[in-house]
Amino acid sequence: MADQKISALTAASAVAGANEFAINESGASKKVTGTQLAAFTSPAASDTVAGLIEIAIQSEQETGTDTTRAVTPGRQHFHPSAAKFWVKATGNSTTIVVSYNMTSWANTGTGDADGTIATDFSSADWCGQLCIIDATLAWDATFTEGYGFNAQAAGTFGVLCGKMQDGGTAAATVENPDSWLVIGFGDHA
Repeated sequence: MADQKISALTAASAVAGANEFAINESGASKKVTGTQLAAFTSPAASDTVAGLIEIAIQSEQETGTDTTRAVTPGRQHFHPSAAKFWVKATGNSTTIVVSYNMTSWANTGTGDADGTIATDFSSADWCGQLCIIDATLAWDATFTEGYGFNAQAAGTFGVLCGKMQDGGTAAATVENPDSWLVIGFGDHA
């Protein structure tokens, strides 16, 4: 190729790794490839070097072992340690106060509620945790309350709440807490 001014050249439509480029290295004309230029101008990022990063895909988030790819907010929830849903719901109604990945909450009876998860788990084998807020009846030496799951599927769950009163004779009843607090961890479908 004859010597030409850069401004006189036609622009390339794309640059490939095998394309060759002329450079001046200490006064000597040499050639480099697109791959060599990319490695120089945009090295791979690391803990000590700024550079290009690769974005983690869903399967890499689910294994949770890759230390070289970056995680975006839209992929973070695929990691096993991330909650796949959570909800705070009013105890005696269908009102969801605040939630993530929940479509509905049903008050199916006194002390009995069911939740529907928007994006299902891959199976019914997920870890759920439940807590309640009950400031109405308070916690004291007279009452003790218990709560737990009574159903668990890939996209739904059921919870129960009851109290036991001991004033000489034990009597157990179901009751609505002020609020249900439920969270679930596992693998999305």
